[in-house]
Parts: sequence; C-alpha cells; structure tokens
Amino acid sequence: MTAVVTDKQISWTRITPEADATHGKPCTRSSHGLSLVRGGSRLILLGGEHVARTPLEGSNRYWAADKTDANKWQWRLIASADSGPPERIAHAQAAHQDQVVYIFGGRAGITMEEKAMNDLWKLDCSGEPGTETWSQVEANSGTPPEARSFHKMICVGNNLFVFGGCTAGHGRAADLHRFDLESKTWHSLGTSALRGRGGPNLLPMAGGTKVGVVAGFAGEETADGQLFDIAAGKWNDKLLESELEGMRPRSVCVSGSFPSSGYSVIFGGEVDPSDRGHEGAGAFENDVVVLDETSGAFLASIKAKGGAWPQTRGWSDSAAVDSVNGSGQLYIFGGLSGDDKNPERLDDLWVLDVQKA
Repeated sequence: MTAVVTDKQISWTRITPEADATHGKPCTRSSHGLSLVRGGSRLILLGGEHVARTPLEGSNRYWAADKTDANKWQWRLIASADSGPPERIAHAQAAHQDQVVYIFGGRAGITMEEKAMNDLWKLDCSGEPGTETWSQVEANSGTPPEARSFHKMICVGNNLFVFGGCTAGHGRAADLHRFDLESKTWHSLGTSALRGRGGPNLLPMAGGTKVGVVAGFAGEETADGQLFDIAAGKWNDKLLESELEGMRPRSVCVSGSFPSSGYSVIFGGEVDPSDRGHEGAGAFENDVVVLDETSGAFLASIKAKGGAWPQTRGWSDSAAVDSVNGSGQLYIFGGLSGDDKNPERLDDLWVLDVQKA
C-alpha cells in the first residue's frame, strides 16, 4: 500500500539569528554550502556567490550560526578564511560524525572549464565556537574525481560519496566516487545509467545502505533517478522512472533523508532553465516533494499553504538532522529566486519539520 503523506506532517519556521556584533550577517548568496554539526547546535555556511559566477571574498565567505537557546540563534563570522581553501562557488559539502565539515571541488571561474577544482578540505568544528580550523586533506592513494562544479557529496558512515556535476574536461558527469576517511583513499564506483547532470539530489537512502540520485539538469530538467547499493558496490539495474511519476522535473534543489519517518524530501529547485545559464534565473518551485526513503518512489508534492513558507528558489543548500522518534528537520539558507529580468539572491534561514504519519 502506498503511504499517504499530508501537509499536516510538515511545517516551516523562519529563523532570524541575531547579527554578529562586529560583522553583521551573511550577505545574500547562491551556489553555497550548508552543514549542521554539534548536535544540531551549529550551522556552517560556506562559500557561494553574491554576484553571478563571482566567488565571495574572505570577509563574507565563511559563517556559523550558533544555537544559543531553544529558539535563538546567532551569526558568527568564521575568521579562518586566510588559512582556508581558495574562494569558490558550486562546491559540494558534507558533515562527518557531527563535528567535521568537508568540502570538495567547485570553481572560481565563469565557465565550467575555467578554474575548476578537485581539492578536498575539512573544517574541524569539534571545539568551542570560534575555534574552527581548516586543513587540506591529501589522499594516500586512489585517483580523485575530475575537477568539477555543481556536483553533490554526502557522508555515509566513514565515507564521502561524490556524484556528477559539471566537469572541466568532459561536460556533465554521472560518475560516483567514494573517499574512505579512515584510509584516505579514493575509489571509483562506476557511472550511473542516468544522463550526466549538474545540480542533482544525492541522498542517503534505505537507512544508509544505498545512495540515491534524483533529478538534476542534463540539458533539461529531469525527474528520474537511480540507486547505488553500497554493500554490493554496484548500481541497481533498474532506473527510477515510473516510480518518480508525479514529480515535476527539476534541478539545483535541496534535499534530506529521514529514516525514522521513512521519508526523503526535496524542496523547490529550478523547474525551467534560464536562457542565460548560470548567470540568470529560470523558473523556480517551492513545493516539498516527499519520497519513500527505502525505494525512492514519489509519494507527494506538498504545495505552499497559508502561514510561514519559504519563497520559490533554487541554487540553495540544506542540512538535515533525523531523530529516532519519527521526526526530522531540514535547514535551508538563501539561494536564487526571481527570473532573468529580476534575479533575486536570498539570505533567509528556514527549518522544515517533518513528522511520521
């Protein structure tokens, strides 16, 4: 029996952190990264663009939002920009063991071929607020993924998984790579049967036993997907196509998985590409797409209703946290809205609460 998902199981709350006493708050941005660490008490906001395809400078590049009370947050500029990675947009970002944030790749140039990167860095957030430190991670063996941007990365256990994106030499990719954080080795996991794409959703699924790719831009917005079985080390033979019927094609969304509720969710994204490519703004959604966390099948698209609800957007990022009692939260910050004539970069912070039926 197909699960029934209703709008009563989700709710949005806007968070307005207090400003940093010296530096204020993050500027509007898109193509950035967001992670959650320290038991859900610290958000890490890294990189992105305030002006299209122009990486942010160090004075506004790295931020944290610290949870100071049950419903209060405060912005804080992370002051280690000089010792951190080179400026970039469209990198991929993931948190490990609730205390380290990794970033991989991205680019500093205008086109996908220009100044693309395939470096791996980590931000140690294990200490008190204000003690975060950067270091570059050098692999002991294996070949890292080709330099790329607008790819995705997730952490499952002690492994980082990197998928797809816009590569410097071969266009849009559909390859999957694993980096073992204990042995510091790269492993190629082959290529998906999906068309190469940028801006996909990459989700831990089936309780962290599978990696799911859903949607993305492959010359057009897509609504297909494929699952990778981690233990078997191979892609499922069958693509997710009819299983995703009902989901509007899209890319550059935000997403998260909540095994305790049995759901994975996707928020918004670009549903009609811009005529100006990465420099413009296409048409965007602000629905919450709900998938079955085990199979990846489409369950519902929940549209904006009365009350608090984020505006349409794409080119954003999110951080998810699950609990054992059937509830989870998805935090999102900023992104791009508007249209080609009036593109609008955002600086709002929201949390989506997801409840089990």
